Amino acid sequence: MDAALAKEMYQRYGYAVHRRCLRLLRESAAADDALHDVFIKVLRYRSAAPVEHPLAWLYTIADRCCFDALKKGRRLTLVDRTEQLECGESNGQSSTPAADRVHLVAQLLARCSDRIRRVAVLYYIDGMTQQEVAEAVGCSRKTVKKRLAAFRDKAAANLGESRVEELNHESH
Repeated sequence: MDAALAKEMYQRYGYAVHRRCLRLLRESAAADDALHDVFIKVLRYRSAAPVEHPLAWLYTIADRCCFDALKKGRRLTLVDRTEQLECGESNGQSSTPAADRVHLVAQLLARCSDRIRRVAVLYYIDGMTQQEVAEAVGCSRKTVKKRLAAFRDKAAANLGESRVEELNHESH
């Protein structure tokens, strides 16, 4: 892939990638930075660009850039965000908006291994079923179920069991 093809990918998929970054990071400037990082990586790893499903490849790169940004602390820490959500609930807001749930899941995912992260992104953020995730990742549904359980265990350690159940019920 040359620079012209990277430019074409940006023109064709840049909006969708930016929307994905914004959904994970919840801040326009951070999403802009992540989008920039995505296309820098596209130029760097252009020989790995798939002919089929380029948007899925771009989403994978975007996910990694966003999780790296979350790890580096460009956004609120998980503890601060959880406190904000709980404060909102105590003020009479019965449920957390879906965008806040996605961001909370993204912060948790930033703390997980790539194998767990990939499965959890497809399930919790992209809304796929366990069977669809298994097909996309190339493993069994049972493996997907185990990886989701590992994610929930990690989430429970950070949020508490009731918050994890809330995420499970809201995802599907």
